[in-house]
Amino acid sequence: MSRMGNNTKARGTAEAQFEASPVEMAKSLAEAREALRGYEASALADVAATLAEVAESLARTSRELKSLSPDEWMDAEEAAVYLKRTPKTFRNIVAAGEIPRHYLTERGILFSRKELDEWLMNR
Repeated sequence: MSRMGNNTKARGTAEAQFEASPVEMAKSLAEAREALRGYEASALADVAATLAEVAESLARTSRELKSLSPDEWMDAEEAAVYLKRTPKTFRNIVAAGEIPRHYLTERGILFSRKELDEWLMNR
């Protein structure tokens, strides 16, 4: 046989090895699909774990920043607006001693936002 004939025969044998029956092809595709499902589940689990870690880190950072923030001080008018009360209602609440107040002078009373928040949350 000629050299060309040998090459054609060898190529035909190699191609025959790579040809698969429809059943074998379906089996291979099913195996590939199953492998991809496993990979997808694993990747999603990793993403979920990473997101949970990020959420916890953000919550921790938020708590730390809140504890570090300086207290904000307000006069009576600002405190009434902050609590969404009319000035008269706010004065009545203050007069009843429900909200802590801090005197700078007889007329200079200040209210702590932190204490107002605590009062509001404890109602």
